[in-house]
Amino acid sequence: MLILLAIPSLYATELVRVEVPDHPQAIASSEVGSTLLAPPDDGTPYRPEPVPEITGTAHDGWTATEALDALGVGPWHSANIDGSGVKVAVFDIQWFGLEQHPTLSSLSNHDCFGHRSCSLPIDTLRPQFAFETGKHGIACAEVIQAIAPGADLHLVRVNGLTALENAVAWAVREEIDLVSMSMSFFSESFYDGTGSINRAVDGLVDAGILLVNSAGNYARQHRADTFMDHDADGLHDFEWGSDLLPIYLPEGKTKVSLSWDEYRRCGATDLDAYLYDEAGYLVGRSTRAQVADNDGCFPVESFTIEVDDAAWHYLLVHRASGRTTVDFKVMTRRGQIYDATPEGSVTDPGSHPHVFTVGAVLADGYWMNEIETFSSQGPTAAGAEKPDIAGPDGLTTSAYGQKRFYGTSAATPAVAGALALMLSEDPDLTPRDAAIALQANAIAMTPVWAEPATSLGVGKAHLPPLGEAHTGCGRGAPLLMVLCWLPLSAIRRRN
Repeated sequence: MLILLAIPSLYATELVRVEVPDHPQAIASSEVGSTLLAPPDDGTPYRPEPVPEITGTAHDGWTATEALDALGVGPWHSANIDGSGVKVAVFDIQWFGLEQHPTLSSLSNHDCFGHRSCSLPIDTLRPQFAFETGKHGIACAEVIQAIAPGADLHLVRVNGLTALENAVAWAVREEIDLVSMSMSFFSESFYDGTGSINRAVDGLVDAGILLVNSAGNYARQHRADTFMDHDADGLHDFEWGSDLLPIYLPEGKTKVSLSWDEYRRCGATDLDAYLYDEAGYLVGRSTRAQVADNDGCFPVESFTIEVDDAAWHYLLVHRASGRTTVDFKVMTRRGQIYDATPEGSVTDPGSHPHVFTVGAVLADGYWMNEIETFSSQGPTAAGAEKPDIAGPDGLTTSAYGQKRFYGTSAATPAVAGALALMLSEDPDLTPRDAAIALQANAIAMTPVWAEPATSLGVGKAHLPPLGEAHTGCGRGAPLLMVLCWLPLSAIRRRN
């Protein structure tokens, strides 16, 4: 019996991104840029490599039976519709132990960091970075395999922007139908559908490939505000009459980010972030100078804080220079922000207008449950209503033992699996057609004539009755201009 041991990171330094393909110091490269281990020695402008973070609470579970019940998969499987003929890719950062998995180890897998072609297999027994030693990708793939066992499933290593660019190019070449990605990128845009991550995703959109992406789990870890300094002390005044934003941080390491809405004109304003503990000691800060016309200029301040004991901390936002009013966001990866702003907490690339963005609803009691309290919500900074739909979480997977797989990470592959069934049943459907039809059959908590709850998108995903995959009545966007006159009980309990 082979025992897998957690292997420490080969590289301890922070990765660096340059917008130069095949840079001499590159450890990975795409057609757009390169990833380096350290700042380039030739003066090329650089910034930290955008590294995705998993957007689910992956808990220590198989077969995702909860998703099968919530989505109404049973009749489809009984009719021998299993996703055959549909090509699905899972983009993820954590594939540790894939070689030992009883069903996934034989599937096609692709390392899009190791080589631009994505032709190398993923070597998960020797992970290159510490953040790749988890099983998040395996759990996501298990959910899809349970719902659409006949789908042509591909497992893809995507551990940063460079790998994402390569993975998109690979998916286009391979004519993939659906991509499931349960990851979030931070601080590459004001979460408005723009920026480097969303530009990479444009390649999927242009090729007709549907990216099904998690909305994120940051509804309680996001604060949106407009800088106001009523007493002219250079510090933002929060609406409760204090300069301090309370943030509850759990034990361990947590990243805190401050970004503001000047990605298109970085340098117009320079904000700084300072974090204090309960005793008033400065424990974290970021004071980078934002300089206009500098290729490395980003309107972002971020730092990682390590906490020995869970406690409240307090953030100050200081205006070093520039405009006296600017929209900004504070986001943490863990913990909770006081008076958090759920609206606008969807991360990239879930903010992309053509990405099928998924929120999470607990599978147990799915029909009547509201959105999970952590599930990120729209609208985006550009006004796009997100998520597009919600899916079930709290699923069993073998990747994590007996506990369940929670978060938008779990809901996303569940929705991707449902779409694969619909495409398998009707090969004439495009992935976008299938998404619209799934929305049209979504379970709503409100009458059809009322405004939908934006936190759920159009509602909770549920497969349409067989033979009706092209149309549907529900809380989704109108399809084929069909008006459905159904009693409310029927709207809530369509089977």
